Amino acid sequence: MNKSVEQAARVFLQRVRERYDLSDAWLFGSQARQAATVDSDADIAVLLRGAQRARGARADAAVDMAGIAFDVMLETGVLIDPLPLWEDEWAHPEHFENPALIANIHRDGMRL
Repeated sequence: MNKSVEQAARVFLQRVRERYDLSDAWLFGSQARQAATVDSDADIAVLLRGAQRARGARADAAVDMAGIAFDVMLETGVLIDPLPLWEDEWAHPEHFENPALIANIHRDGMRL
């Protein structure tokens, strides 16, 4: 992860913490695998405490975090693609609609 991605991730996560009960965060995808190109975004799994309870909570969180990511991109030039996950999904990937994605994040991800 280069310095600009590191700085953008730090700013993004600080702002997310102001709105959400953040448990952890992981960089994944090409940035974590050291395969990023100049056009690569920064995929960040944002782990939220507890279990997803309300229907539509992921969509609401994703839209809100995308807005935060857009503001950070305007300031830093780095596009962050957030993926909100709850702790129960992280611990039990079979509860998530794409368990293979969580397995990939576990395998290749970098804890932020």
